[in-house]
Amino acid sequence: MIDGEIIFFLTGLAIAVTILHTFLKQAGRDEYAYLTLIVGLTIALLKVIPVVQQLFTQVQSVFKLY
Repeated sequence: MIDGEIIFFLTGLAIAVTILHTFLKQAGRDEYAYLTLIVGLTIALLKVIPVVQQLFTQVQSVFKLY
């Protein structure tokens, strides 16, 4: 993902998960509300891990760490 694109994606995901969690919690579906949080966290991690891996690769190349 491009620089700012990941930030906007995570922001949108956080807003969507928060709204869905609140709606499900108010409806008395606590199990689904917590499942929504776990799914949102998983999606966020799947998007962030490659970016962090690329960061570490760039740091290795800059400082010549092998």
